[in-house]
Amino acid sequence: MRKNTALVKSDRWRRLLVVAPAVAAGLLLMRGTGLLQVWELSALDLCFRLRPVERADPRIVIVGIGEEDLQEVEQWPIPDAVLAELLVKVKMQQPRAIGLDIYRNLPVDPGSDKLKEVFLSTPNLIGIQKVVGDPHNGSIAPPPDLEKLGQVSANDFPWDADGKIRRAFLYLDDSERNIVFSLGFRLAQIYLEEEGISPRMKDDIHIELGKATFRPFTRHDGGYAGAEDEGYQMMINYRGPMGSFPVVSLTDVRSGNVPPGFMRDRIVIIGSVAKSLKDFLLVPYSISLVGIPEPMTGVEVHAHVTSQIISAALEGRPLLKTWPDALEWVWICIWAFVGGVMSFRRQQNDDLPTISLPQTAVRTAIAACFLSFCAYTAFLLTWWIPFVPPILALTSASIITTGYTLWENLKLSHKELENYARTLEFKVEERTRKLKQKNEQLIKALQKLKTAQKQIIAQEKLASLGSLAAGIAHEIRNPLNFVNNFAGISIELSEEIMAEMAVQGDKLDPDTLDYINEILVDLKDSVADIKNHGLRIETIVQGMLALTQNQQGEASAANLNALLEEALQLAYQGQRAKDGTFNITIKTTWDTSIGDCYLVPQDISRAFVNMINNACDALRAKRKSASEQFTPILAVQTRRLHPEEEYGTTRGVDGNGAVEIRIRDNGEGIALDILDKIYNPFFTTRPPGEGTGLGLSIAYDIIVGQHRGEIKVDTGVGTHTEFTIILPLRMDA
Repeated sequence: MRKNTALVKSDRWRRLLVVAPAVAAGLLLMRGTGLLQVWELSALDLCFRLRPVERADPRIVIVGIGEEDLQEVEQWPIPDAVLAELLVKVKMQQPRAIGLDIYRNLPVDPGSDKLKEVFLSTPNLIGIQKVVGDPHNGSIAPPPDLEKLGQVSANDFPWDADGKIRRAFLYLDDSERNIVFSLGFRLAQIYLEEEGISPRMKDDIHIELGKATFRPFTRHDGGYAGAEDEGYQMMINYRGPMGSFPVVSLTDVRSGNVPPGFMRDRIVIIGSVAKSLKDFLLVPYSISLVGIPEPMTGVEVHAHVTSQIISAALEGRPLLKTWPDALEWVWICIWAFVGGVMSFRRQQNDDLPTISLPQTAVRTAIAACFLSFCAYTAFLLTWWIPFVPPILALTSASIITTGYTLWENLKLSHKELENYARTLEFKVEERTRKLKQKNEQLIKALQKLKTAQKQIIAQEKLASLGSLAAGIAHEIRNPLNFVNNFAGISIELSEEIMAEMAVQGDKLDPDTLDYINEILVDLKDSVADIKNHGLRIETIVQGMLALTQNQQGEASAANLNALLEEALQLAYQGQRAKDGTFNITIKTTWDTSIGDCYLVPQDISRAFVNMINNACDALRAKRKSASEQFTPILAVQTRRLHPEEEYGTTRGVDGNGAVEIRIRDNGEGIALDILDKIYNPFFTTRPPGEGTGLGLSIAYDIIVGQHRGEIKVDTGVGTHTEFTIILPLRMDA
């Protein structure tokens, strides 16, 4: 049993070592080809939305051009004069840096000269240009005056496949292979210079800026698969949804509604927030179950990028990081193995691995919850670790392992059914054989019980008859002796009277004498009849007394063949004494290997004599009714039965076997309707006066009751009768 359990466990682990790596390899292939990228980016967005919103960054102020501002100006793009006025108002607030997120590659009169003057007199003003364009527009040149001063930046963002902005440029190359810094990075540089912090290259790829070290984004970072990684990119760690920065309107600034000093030492980013201008971008917070997702203004996205760089440099705010590819692969493989183990269950069947679908589902769900907790906790620590591939690996490995186990169990069950069907016939034969043996054993046991019952009944009956016969014989014998004696005396007296009458006859009248003689003759005959019947009663009494004597002998060793030979002679001579014309042919077959038997010689001899007499009577009866060609034959045969021979219930009772005695005659046979009565006391088929009906009864009691043997009868009416006697070699066995 332990060996079977070990084999099942070994097969279970072998199955896990096949399924888990296969599932992990399949998911890594899907991940590498980008099939899981959308799901992984969606999981990242969900983490942003679940994360608590950070407090607003007070170092950045947005000047938003909204719908009310456009209605007041009544023109878009806003005229250079209005823009110049705005810049002057902002400049008066003494901000550290001003970002102009409005294209101004062409003049918009009136006020172009005034705007040019403002551009040339504002060294902390940074304009924008579109370097690489976007899916909808091509590149856009920067303001010429600012370009000459080197105060331009790129407002480009790398777009993901779903149209969302999750990354930002620190710098990128234009069409002439010139490096153009992003708006956020330029504004952060100007701000940090006041803090004495300047960027420097730590090595060929890492940029060190204050407390922060920037690493360039690569095409397979996190959940990306083959993303564009031109320029120097970083993941955007958004502070929160729309409204993470203070916003003032164009009108408020122009009308002086902004408190003095509100923008001092801050970064001011000017851009459109009007919905009609459509300067909106989809971000991780842009989601809606119904309708169009709510986007974020482009100017606020630039504010998030600027805030991220400043916060990282000054305060060490963590940047969003990812694991190396190798570690991500190991992570996915681990969860594939965990999913395979989920279907394991404590072995209860030594032949088949057991599966519990509810338990497997609950375990898998718990493991999935733990994986989700790990991924979200890691994100709170600014680590973006794989979530979708591990969750798919967990569930897929669990399902495949469970399904594979169920399939294997099904195949094993089919195989067992085939084997069972193949061996069913042999099993039925074997079962039939065992049932037959059991049935034979039960039959033998029943036979033994019946024999024992017969022996007990015979012994009890013999004892009861013996007691009854002794009492009856005692009561009858005394008066019977008187009857017999007085009958004899009466005969003698009758003879004396008759003799005296012969002498004195002349004294009587002849008629009287004749009458007296007739009376005396009748009296003599009557008394003779009385005496004959008395003698018959004496014979019956003698037979009844024989019942009281059957258990009086002691068992001893005796030669069974010799006892039978002697019984044959006694019976035959007795028959000849009764009928001088009686003559039969006797055939004997003695088994000399029998030797001595342990029994009561005188009792068993009496039984043999009774049975032989019974056979002789049947032969005499048939000879009287048959033709002269009939030859009476009496055959007696003995044979030793060995313990291994199956015959009756007495075989081998003493470990030395038994002996079989057959007494067969070719007489009249026994009618089948009286076979059950032949052993009853006083039952006889002979005419009255020719038998007492005690011979076979006494023989049965001696053989079955006293010597624990058996008697069987085979007879044919008018053809034969054969008694088969089975005696144990020791009567006390």
